[in-house]
Amino acid sequence: MRSRLWLLVADPAAFFETASPSAAASAGVLAAVAFTCLGVFGPVLSLLRSPMIPDEAVFDAFPPIRYATADWGVSLPGVVGVLLAVLLVGPMLVWLAFTALFYLLSWPVADERGFGNTAALVAWGFAPQLVANVVAVAVLAVAFPANPTEIWRLGVTVPARIYAFPPSFDPLFAAVAAVGVGCTLWSGYLWAHALAVARGLTLRQGIAVVIVPTVLALGPI
Repeated sequence: MRSRLWLLVADPAAFFETASPSAAASAGVLAAVAFTCLGVFGPVLSLLRSPMIPDEAVFDAFPPIRYATADWGVSLPGVVGVLLAVLLVGPMLVWLAFTALFYLLSWPVADERGFGNTAALVAWGFAPQLVANVVAVAVLAVAFPANPTEIWRLGVTVPARIYAFPPSFDPLFAAVAAVGVGCTLWSGYLWAHALAVARGLTLRQGIAVVIVPTVLALGPI
């Protein structure tokens, strides 16, 4: 497995030409990305619970999620359930949306068909988002205040990258943002190779297909 991942980094053309990923392996990449997205859950919840944001603006705006049996019950604030659902399911939905978009954009020049194979290969283009998120989560764990007194810009972009900006400029978080942007461009490069194989394109055609969605997906910089 390590050699396969190294091939994805060192020679993506060879990786995609020889790859026959199972649906489980491709979904595993997205599951790993979704898991890292949970790293922003704690900081976002801290901001939502801070005195800067009134409860009625967030917590009271969503009905609580309740589950009860004859013996016990549990209740979860609605906004917490929504946030968890978005962080966990979001990368999967974005994967399908990007696959459909790339599939349609490449249709006029494609020599190969097969949405399933395209989806399986496009999933591996999300691997750089895993790198970006690990870096972002590590920095948040060290630098995010336990009791925030100012509003931070926190969230997850499309395709699935955590972004974090403190109230004032911070070189550390600027570096994190730069890593995230670089990883998104890296994702675009991998998507171009994936489409070249899955859709029978040249690499130049693959880049032409993915360049606009990739640039739009850079998100907050």
